[in-house]
Amino acid sequence: MAVRIAIPDDFPPVYQGTPELERLGALGDVALWPTKAASPADLQARLADADIAINVRAYSRYDRATLLAAPRLRLIAVVGTGTDNIDLAAANDLGVVVTNCPGASAVSVAELTIALLLAAARHVPLMDRRIRSGAWEHVEGVELRGKTLGVVGLGAIGQEVARLGAGVGMDVVAWSFQHDPDRAARVGARLIEWQALFRAADAVTLHLRASPQTAGIVGRRELGWLKPGAIFVNTARASLVDEDALRAALRDGHVAAAGVDVFADEPLPADSPWPALNNVVLTPHVAWVTREAAARLRLLPVENVAAYLAGAPRNVVNPDALEHPRQARVR
Repeated sequence: MAVRIAIPDDFPPVYQGTPELERLGALGDVALWPTKAASPADLQARLADADIAINVRAYSRYDRATLLAAPRLRLIAVVGTGTDNIDLAAANDLGVVVTNCPGASAVSVAELTIALLLAAARHVPLMDRRIRSGAWEHVEGVELRGKTLGVVGLGAIGQEVARLGAGVGMDVVAWSFQHDPDRAARVGARLIEWQALFRAADAVTLHLRASPQTAGIVGRRELGWLKPGAIFVNTARASLVDEDALRAALRDGHVAAAGVDVFADEPLPADSPWPALNNVVLTPHVAWVTREAAARLRLLPVENVAAYLAGAPRNVVNPDALEHPRQARVR
């Protein structure tokens, strides 16, 4: 029997009409859904007969109930690096291997991070809106050269941000769960303690994965440590930040400006308070969306599937699942 490969969430489209989809077709029978699942039950129905799933979008939640509803499922190949939408403990229990694409979007995310930082520092969107409405007003910004950039997290993306920040002429300080001064030094940063980073930084940018350990890691306390007039950027995950606290700090001016690419509710609902803030630059979870990163992110999951089927799995997030009895060869 041919391997059954499901792409249950190709919306907005990533694989439709691409050579990578044709390559997947050479590996097995592919079923692709060009719509968002209407409910958890709908997602479960799409996965019911799948041996392999390509997870395109983080809005698809692979919780224990969904994994239990897919008794044939042996592999989830994630398009991207984040796996916070997958219950990894349940995947281990049930023998479902999860792979991702480490580093595939690091340059793109880092470049948007710096773009948001620059746009926030110079109030670019605000002046753009005003000039389009017929106004000709100067809004004073700040220079970044000589200022201190605090990078929270020194994985692949954080390292790229540190390099770019140093290139702009900023003094880069960093904090990471993996306390590795040599890694920091290689990218032009120096490691300091958690509180010290927030107190020292003129701008802070987040580059941590979403996990129980990082949920709400930046709250009122951390924002209160910032210098008055600091800039805050988040291109990682909304769950890292107390959004109410950040908006309050933006309203009272303690945080002068922010660049935000990720939100607790996506797309933003009609009554979202974010658009009412003039000192925040908003982008629609688009940090990874470049031509180059998109090409890598389409290809790497297909390569991960091919490697898995060849008996040489790579980029495995939960290696314990490889020892599960379910991991008999698919073909």
